[in-house]
Amino acid sequence: MAFLSTSYLKGKIHTKFYTPSGIEYIFLGIIIGPSFANWLKAAFHLNYLEIIDNSTLQQLSPGISAAIGIIGLIYGLKFRLADFQKSDTEHIRLVSFDIVTALFLIGGAAFGILYYFFYNGKNLNDIIAASYFLAVTGSVSSNYAINALLTKYRLDGPLSLAIDSVTKMNISLTIFIYGLLFGVYHIGGIDTLSADFGSHKITSTEWVVISILLALLVGILFNIFLGREENENKFFVAVVGITIFTSGLAYFLNFSPLYMNFLVGFVLVNFSKVSQKLEKALFRLLEPFGLLIVVTAGFYWVPAKLNIFIIGSIAFIVLRFISKKAASYFAFISAFEKEKLSAKIGSGLIAQDIIVCAMAIDYLNVYKNNLTPMVISYVLVSVIFFGLIGYSSTKKLLIDSGEIIGENQ
Repeated sequence: MAFLSTSYLKGKIHTKFYTPSGIEYIFLGIIIGPSFANWLKAAFHLNYLEIIDNSTLQQLSPGISAAIGIIGLIYGLKFRLADFQKSDTEHIRLVSFDIVTALFLIGGAAFGILYYFFYNGKNLNDIIAASYFLAVTGSVSSNYAINALLTKYRLDGPLSLAIDSVTKMNISLTIFIYGLLFGVYHIGGIDTLSADFGSHKITSTEWVVISILLALLVGILFNIFLGREENENKFFVAVVGITIFTSGLAYFLNFSPLYMNFLVGFVLVNFSKVSQKLEKALFRLLEPFGLLIVVTAGFYWVPAKLNIFIIGSIAFIVLRFISKKAASYFAFISAFEKEKLSAKIGSGLIAQDIIVCAMAIDYLNVYKNNLTPMVISYVLVSVIFFGLIGYSSTKKLLIDSGEIIGENQ
């Protein structure tokens, strides 16, 4: 029903101040999921039909991992090294400030707050992982708002081009940085390797290398086997098959299906002659699987206690807003060609992407501790909030700069 109604809603809901990005379907997932039913029972003693219960979620988990993998592969196919080499130096400067500022500001603040209030002497690694997750997801910027404005107004001004370029680079870099978490703080899976000379405990560095090498190996083999294939339908079947295989591998080893398939896509787009055919074959899956992931994020959402939920959500939103503003300011004052940027360009980078929902599900599947309901709640509230205001904020920035003419703020 969500998929069939998408095209209708996009045509009807679009206004001067808002355009649908897909995050609306989080609410659908919340209503159908078990957490909402349990909350109604506890708060109002109402027996609400659980369409999706916890056992169903557990059974769906491998399939959801495969869907996340397909999304990761699609984003990986957009990560072309040639595009980075051609990128403007000032745009690279801005995306670097954007990500680094979020990692230090949001990550540092999150670690300090979580350590002060929730450290129990045994959960330091959990706090570090939660802080890292909040920092990376807080740094993600979506391309949907500027893409909608570029299409509608045919923009070609310096700020429009900068926001478009920076948001595209931002998503690729943040997915890569996010995936490193699953190696640095690895949970479960195979912790030791046995051999004739004894056993060896796998270190964090080795887990990172293993995750990268496995994904690169899959990408190289896939490229070899399909290098001369011309049939698009065969491409489609093969791509789905290799994505499910890679997602299953990641699921078994407690890596991120999003991250590993992203690396597979990176290998294919940069070293394969058939990357355009692959992207064309997968493009049809982006919207339905994107909606599935957003709805699933609502399924899994288990809100924290009310006071912690409200205070933490507001704090995360404020920190993210400050991070974007600070990054744009520092990038502008250090720029050599200031006409290509603006000290206020951070207002065009606040929209968040549905890829954050995929990151949240990935994190939920692996890191199951007392901090998880809190950090997932903060991230999903942020996705909804900035998804609602991202389009209007970007548009206002471009109106103020004079790149959009003839409309009121």
